Amino acid sequence: MTLPDFLVIGAAKAGTTALYWYLAEHPAVFMSRIKETNFFAYGVDEAGRLLYGDPQMHHFPVTTRAAYEQLFASAAGASAVGEVSPIYLECPQAAERIRAGLADPRLIVSLRDPVDRAYSDYLMDLRHRGRRLDPGRDLSPDAPWVQPNSHWMRIGRYHEQLARYYERFDRSRIHVFLFDDLKQDATATVQAVYRFLGVADDFVPDFDAPHGVGGMPANMLLEGLVKRTAALRSAVEPYMPKRAANWARRVRTRNMRQSPPLPPELRQRLTDVFREDILKTSQLIGRSLDHWL
Repeated sequence: MTLPDFLVIGAAKAGTTALYWYLAEHPAVFMSRIKETNFFAYGVDEAGRLLYGDPQMHHFPVTTRAAYEQLFASAAGASAVGEVSPIYLECPQAAERIRAGLADPRLIVSLRDPVDRAYSDYLMDLRHRGRRLDPGRDLSPDAPWVQPNSHWMRIGRYHEQLARYYERFDRSRIHVFLFDDLKQDATATVQAVYRFLGVADDFVPDFDAPHGVGGMPANMLLEGLVKRTAALRSAVEPYMPKRAANWARRVRTRNMRQSPPLPPELRQRLTDVFREDILKTSQLIGRSLDHWL
C-alpha cells in the first residue's frame, strides 16, 4: 500500500496552490489528483457535525481511509508521494491524526505575513460568496473579518498551530519557508523543497503559469461561472493537457484586479494583534520575522 511520505500542511493563502503544481511537475514526485483532500482534518461528532471546519468555507472530498488510499494507488515507483491540504495546519486534531495515520512523513509549511494572509483569505471569501469588496465596509476597523477572534485572524496565529507538529514530529522532518521567499526567488525556494524531499533539485518547473491569483474579479458573472464549475475543474484539471490547464488559469487571471491596499492605520492595528505570536513563531522556526512587524 502506497501512502504519502510528505504533506504540505499550510498555511492557507500562502502559496500552497502554486507549490502543488510545482511539485506535480517534478518527474520523481507523485501528487494526489485531488488538491486539498482535507482527509486528516475530517471528523464528526455523534450528531454528524464537523469537529473542525465551516461547511460554508471547507469541503471534505475524502472522508474514508479507503478513499484516501485509493488516491495513491498509482504512485508506485515515485520517489516522493504527497498531497496538499492547508487546513491541516489550522485544524487542532490534524497533527495527531497524521502522526497516527502515516509513517513519519515529511511536512512542508509555507508561512505568510498574517495580516496579508488574513486580507487575502477574506477577499477569497468575498469572491466565493459573489460579493464585491466595499472599502467603506470591509476596510473599516469595525469590519467583522478584522476582529481579533474572527476566522481569518485566528488562522494567522501560527505559533500554537506549528507547535502541535513540532511536539509530534522531529524537527528534521519539518521544512518551513516563507511566502516572501517564493515571491523573491521561486526557483531557489522550490528547489530547496525538492532537496528536502530527496528528489533531484535541478528540475525547474513552469513558473510562468499563474496559480491561485488573488484580488477581486472585474466580471462577477465570469467569476460566478468559475465558482459553479470549481468542483468539476478540480477533478478534471489534473488530467487535462498542461497547455489547456494553463489556458484555463490564464482566463481567470485576466479577470482578476488588484485589490486596494489596507489603510496604514488598519494594517498597523492588525500587526499589533499578531505581534506577540510573530515573535514566538520566529523563535520556534529559528528565523527572523521582523519584516512582518
